[in-house]
Amino acid sequence: MVEVATLSGSDEVTVLRRTVQEQRRTIDALILAAERRTAAEPDSAALATWQRNLTLRHRLVEGTERIRAAEQVLRAVIDSTDAGLCILDGSGLIVDINQVWPVMLAKVDGVVSDEPSFFTLAAQCGDGLGDLLRDAAAAVRQVLAGRHNAPISTHHVDTSEGPRWWQVRVTPVRGHGAARAVLNLTDETTAIRTRDELREAIRGASHLALVARHMDDAVVLADAEGRIEWVNDAFTQMSGYTLDEVAGRLRTEFFGTNPPPAFDLAAMAAGDSVVMPDFESRAKDGRRYWLRAELYRVVDDDGIVRMVAVERDVTARVKAERSRLAAKARAEALAHELSVESAVLTGVISAIPHLIYWKDSLGRYGGHNAAFRDVRGLAGDADLTGRPEREVGVADDLAPILAELEARVLRTGEPVVDHHVTVTGVGGAPRAFLMSVLPRPGAGGVIGIGADVTHLGELERQLHQANRLEAIGQLAAGIAHEINTPIQFVSDNTRFVEQSFTELLTLVAALRARPAESDPQLAELLRDIDVDFILDEVPTALTESMEGLERVAQIVRAMKDFSHPGQGRADVDINRAVESTSQVARNEWKYHAELSLDLDAGVGLVPCYEGELKQVILNLIVNAAHAVEAAGPRPGGGLGHIVISTRRSADAVEISIGDDGTGMDVATRQRIFDPFFTTKEVGKGTGQGLSMAYSSIVQKHGGAIRVESSPGKGATFIIELPIRVEAEAE
Repeated sequence: MVEVATLSGSDEVTVLRRTVQEQRRTIDALILAAERRTAAEPDSAALATWQRNLTLRHRLVEGTERIRAAEQVLRAVIDSTDAGLCILDGSGLIVDINQVWPVMLAKVDGVVSDEPSFFTLAAQCGDGLGDLLRDAAAAVRQVLAGRHNAPISTHHVDTSEGPRWWQVRVTPVRGHGAARAVLNLTDETTAIRTRDELREAIRGASHLALVARHMDDAVVLADAEGRIEWVNDAFTQMSGYTLDEVAGRLRTEFFGTNPPPAFDLAAMAAGDSVVMPDFESRAKDGRRYWLRAELYRVVDDDGIVRMVAVERDVTARVKAERSRLAAKARAEALAHELSVESAVLTGVISAIPHLIYWKDSLGRYGGHNAAFRDVRGLAGDADLTGRPEREVGVADDLAPILAELEARVLRTGEPVVDHHVTVTGVGGAPRAFLMSVLPRPGAGGVIGIGADVTHLGELERQLHQANRLEAIGQLAAGIAHEINTPIQFVSDNTRFVEQSFTELLTLVAALRARPAESDPQLAELLRDIDVDFILDEVPTALTESMEGLERVAQIVRAMKDFSHPGQGRADVDINRAVESTSQVARNEWKYHAELSLDLDAGVGLVPCYEGELKQVILNLIVNAAHAVEAAGPRPGGGLGHIVISTRRSADAVEISIGDDGTGMDVATRQRIFDPFFTTKEVGKGTGQGLSMAYSSIVQKHGGAIRVESSPGKGATFIIELPIRVEAEAE
């Protein structure tokens, strides 16, 4: 900054001349630098750059000549110059201004140009000019305080002529009366535009250097044959090859692929750029990377003289794309799985016999299953989703009950569980449900679940009967225990009577052999007693009594054995368990079948749950007796047959219970072990016996149970029990 010591005309001319000389030296330096930069460029590009620089130099020379001509009339020009001048005293008051100063301020709306204080003027102005003058005011204060001031940066100002760029320079004034500072307000719009154009010209002249400096992508400059002339640093970083290594060689030699990717030369000849598809290349160190290349051309009148390739490492994008495709595939697979699971869940919910529904916080149905729809008496294709209860159009017993339970849950936030309700079913029969209404966490609304417990009444009756039978069984076991002792001594006494009576018979025979004359009274007594009848009947009666007592003893022992449940898994005599169980079940089969036992004496002891095994055998014997009964009378009036056999193999014991009853078809055999499945009439079978047998033998004993049967040929159930049991299974 040139300091202004006085405002005389000669001093101002001197300052202006010095400024022009400095500007000319700067221009010469810029032109020389541009010439040096273009010296290494190709001929056509250098010529174009030189022409642009020459034109610029001519323009600058013309401007200089105009400045020299203006020196002669400088005093007259000061007042008409483009810059506004404002002289300030030590307090910031405006001492003097030139004609341009108020003209420039007048171009901005709301500016009071006759304000005597520059500081006040700066404070009153709005954005734009106000920012510029306030920065100038700060610089003025520094100058007035004796500190060096910095140039004010250019500010954007909205004027009546449109947006302009203005600048203020503050220069100290020394030795000139009251003047202490000079403000030079200039319109820099043209200069800025000229500077921008100059920058564009320089950028065009040194495009390779700018590309190398500003682009992260690799840039390759090649001749018309594709031989490399220049590469930037990004190319070296990406490929590992320096300019010295690649200069004069074809770019395709460094792709590392065989053959190199093809591109459309015809398209380039036609004037289009070519974008090569992504391809895999290899760096100098062997590293593989994905490359995307765009080919451009620099054309003169003779055609393509240069080719420019902009290459980008797209390895991360390719990997990301592959990851995206893999993630998309996983997402699609997951969506498919979720769709399948949703369909399965929907199917499961629809197949559940319990009533299931859910509602939102406004009481609208969010969904339900088929059981809920059927109980409400709705059509098979009815869908309540999105509808409140009042739009369902069904007046049943369940609606008011659900409304009351839902209101309670929404009011208290606590679930209602197992609320017993009885409603009239679609057919008019009463149905019982255990309704539970739960709050939906987070989503609001309720979830309703109703378990149909109508059949539980029958199950409760059966359970009561089972408990009653269990009590009777326990009582029978106690009675058997009590009967056993008197039966024992009655048997002993009867055996004693039988033995004693045999001796009496010997005595009576001896007495009858004596002559009547020897003892007439004894002879007459023997005639009155009818000794022959007694001799014939009493032995028979005693024999039958002993057989009856033995039979009672067997029944008592069988009842005691059967009623003994055992203690966990223990070694059990299988043959004895079969014998005692068949005796207990005698009343079931003795009127319809003859039961025969074919027991292998070598079966021995087998580790099992004694009570459960006896129950399984009992169920199978009872089922066999019922099957024989259902087959009807035999030809000739005979009874059916039930055969129980036991066999021992190397690793298992087999119990076989066969009958010649009705048999069963394939469909029945496939469902015979399903819970609640029965072929018996209502009230005679519960469908639990074989299900319990399967659960006990297979799941608890670790064995197997199967059936061999055909219609009209009877059935044989075969139980296999393992002889050896793993320690963890015990």
